[in-house]
Amino acid sequence: MVVTAQQIWEHTPGEAWIYLVILTSIYILYILKNYIRCVIHVSRLNGPKAVPIIGNVNIALEENFLYRLANESKIYGRFVKVWVTILPYVVLLEPEDIQLVLGSTKHTRKVFFYKLLDNFLGKGLITRDMETWRVHRKILQPAFHLHILEKFTNIFAEHADSLMKKFLEKKDQEINITTFINDSVYNILSETVLGINQRTSKMDDLPFRKGQIMLLYRMMRPWLLMEWIYRLTKYGREEQKQRNELFDTCFKMMKEKRELLRNKKCEPDDQTEETRKMSLLEYMVEINEKHPCFSDKDIVEECCTFMLAGQDSVGTATAMTLFLLANNPEWQEKCIEELDRIFDGNPKLPTINDLKDMKCLEMCIKESLRLYPSVPIIARKLGEDVKIGKYVIPTGCSVLISPYATHRLPHHFPDPEAFKPERFDTENSEKRHPYAHIPFSAGPRNCIGYKFAMLEMKSMICAILRRCRLQSVPGKEVIRPKFRMTIRAQGGLWVKVIVRDETPKNVVI
Repeated sequence: MVVTAQQIWEHTPGEAWIYLVILTSIYILYILKNYIRCVIHVSRLNGPKAVPIIGNVNIALEENFLYRLANESKIYGRFVKVWVTILPYVVLLEPEDIQLVLGSTKHTRKVFFYKLLDNFLGKGLITRDMETWRVHRKILQPAFHLHILEKFTNIFAEHADSLMKKFLEKKDQEINITTFINDSVYNILSETVLGINQRTSKMDDLPFRKGQIMLLYRMMRPWLLMEWIYRLTKYGREEQKQRNELFDTCFKMMKEKRELLRNKKCEPDDQTEETRKMSLLEYMVEINEKHPCFSDKDIVEECCTFMLAGQDSVGTATAMTLFLLANNPEWQEKCIEELDRIFDGNPKLPTINDLKDMKCLEMCIKESLRLYPSVPIIARKLGEDVKIGKYVIPTGCSVLISPYATHRLPHHFPDPEAFKPERFDTENSEKRHPYAHIPFSAGPRNCIGYKFAMLEMKSMICAILRRCRLQSVPGKEVIRPKFRMTIRAQGGLWVKVIVRDETPKNVVI
């Protein structure tokens, strides 16, 4: 005799409900098995007390949180547990542990929160899923080799020269340098990424300086982490409008650039491959013809990422370095002496070899990036278990790495709050763990544009120091960092501009 499921349900409905609950529970446990395993392992670690639902987000938003991480490592140990809402994270502080994650191709997947940057940055190299990122990175990497970057050095130098002239106009005045630097960085990016020369084109209507990052706002309101809810809010609608404007602008520029390239092929001009200026947009359009898998949409996404990610990071690093040189005149003088030796009174614009020869200036930039790395937090999702000492951080667990905190570990950088560029001379650098200084991240998913950024920063700083000395402003000698997606200085960065040609020889600065 065959008994049907309906007959079982009719005769034993209570038992059927029990079976259904058990099966549902098993299914939920299966779906959540990695999360549960992460919670179990991470709970064994030390860390600050968490608040239900919010976790440690309220503490993470405190201005001194990253500073505390470095100082309290002796309390919590070499890694710290934190809760971002209901999600467990492990903060790694020691370079050896960081290398296990950033140095491996098995841990290149970005965490969930990077997706919250999609509308602001676009789905470029920073936020791409691992599979697409790997393809795009391979395609775009040649654009950042030195022989290609050499073509950008004249653009860097021309805009840096314009920046220097604005400084000269402010001689003997106290100025907040952040606005001047940010404007120059934006002009450089507009020409190198989009091919727009601000001296001949109008850029006021471009949307690349209008958006704002809503990630922290959403983290403090966990219900807004659900995309469909966030889209219904005022901020969600505004962010989507901003994204649409970015895409429309980039699509228009891409089509214009493609048409221009077709016309050039039909009517070649007199410029050689070495002398003509090239933009990254033009480079990507040419890639599209060779690699159809790199679509028009991919070009637009990467354009948005390069334009938006490069502004705050390079602008902040350049302004911080100039400010620190103004407040450490002995190192400013060393940089000036180096520049005088390189140029020997010649007013020419720097070549890439000149920029590479600026070893002292490079040490000062690196020390500035140690103290104030543009991106204070990096996050990864583990692709397999990582064992550190007696602890196991399980597959799927999210890991936070804070360059700001790691750069302040006194056993790697003695007297960590002091500005000491000699830390980055050849001898000291060779002794230090390679993952102790990671302002551009490290490993296979490091910043693709770090060489671009260094040349850009050197160009701006050297242009200013060739004609100016910078002095500290009484009462405004201390940087008050403000931590968001990038570090900023509360109240700005103030210096006094002194024209070098007018500085008496016997005056000690």
